[in-house]
Amino acid sequence: MVADADIVRDRESHIRRYVGDLRDMAGISEAAFLENRERQYAVLHALQLAIEASVDIATHICAADNLGIPSSYAEAFDLLERAGIVDSTVATELRGMARFRNRIVHFYGEIDLRLVYGLLHNHLEDFDRYLAAIERYLSRKA
Repeated sequence: MVADADIVRDRESHIRRYVGDLRDMAGISEAAFLENRERQYAVLHALQLAIEASVDIATHICAADNLGIPSSYAEAFDLLERAGIVDSTVATELRGMARFRNRIVHFYGEIDLRLVYGLLHNHLEDFDRYLAAIERYLSRKA
């Protein structure tokens, strides 16, 4: 079975929208972010959605290309790396994102809002690199 490009591209469009929203929300100082619970919730939710769409793409490709069944969201990116679909840098960053998503969703400890602010300003391009790798994958499969 080959990955369904329509499904993948749909998830990609969602990621682009969420990351665009996050970039729009990044124009706030750290102090203002730390004082604005509404902005914190919006950022956390958009991050969660972007990460989940990234995982959806990864697990879809894992299933379609018979790469194995990931035992966790983070492992889905390991499988993509082993298959040469993403490089080690992208895999490492997205594994970290998947683990961070679990902290958001399952309340595994207190969420460090300074870390969230740093993620907002220093790691959104990780999604861009991931999407570029997925586009290369789709081009090879076409």
